[in-house]
Amino acid sequence: MKQIGAGIHQIEKAGGCNIYLLVDGGELTLVDTGMPGGAGQIEREIREGGFNIKDLKKIILTHAHVDHMGNAAELKKRSGAEVLAHRDEVPYIAGERMLPAGSFQGRMMNWMSDRLLLRGRHCRVDRALVDGDRIASLGGLYVIHTPGHTPGSICLYQKMLGILFSGDALINMNLLNGKEGLHLPIPMATVDMARARGSVRSLAETAVETMCFGHGPPILSKAGVRVAEWVAAEHI
Repeated sequence: MKQIGAGIHQIEKAGGCNIYLLVDGGELTLVDTGMPGGAGQIEREIREGGFNIKDLKKIILTHAHVDHMGNAAELKKRSGAEVLAHRDEVPYIAGERMLPAGSFQGRMMNWMSDRLLLRGRHCRVDRALVDGDRIASLGGLYVIHTPGHTPGSICLYQKMLGILFSGDALINMNLLNGKEGLHLPIPMATVDMARARGSVRSLAETAVETMCFGHGPPILSKAGVRVAEWVAAEHI
């Protein structure tokens, strides 16, 4: 586990997406949980960082894709933490419905995730979030609803510190070749690319110093400027 900033750590060896551990006093919060099968590794890294899984109080899911929610149920069981997600993602995280898709390939991916990878690993959401909600973590995280990648995709914004956790609304990696760089979410896995573009445009208007992505390395300074310049250059 590596430290990104004050109270922000990144789980390094669990697969899937970037997983962030937030430390606020004696309470821990996870942002996303990676692919199924990684709960043990996440717990090991928490312990090796000098923390206790029993101090994990919140698990925030930025959206319902398997690479972000895959260990939520197991980590909830191990820690007793509550699971938080946008209200539009609740039925997908709970396994009550399958995520919609914008393409045939996306529908097949969601079917395989739901029936195979997430089988027995769906999770009840304890707190359904909406845009503007405040979460008591890292001094106060505000929910920004950024639909498009999925109906209930969210970002988390610490306004005072200028920190944004973007989930997959905006990523900093080409998922095909692993090369660093700002990108829209991958079209095959995105429900509505027009709404996804609109969400990114709204993020470009947000005052952000540090941006932590679901995929790709964080931008640790002047992130908002970088994003705004990229949006303008790419005509998003």
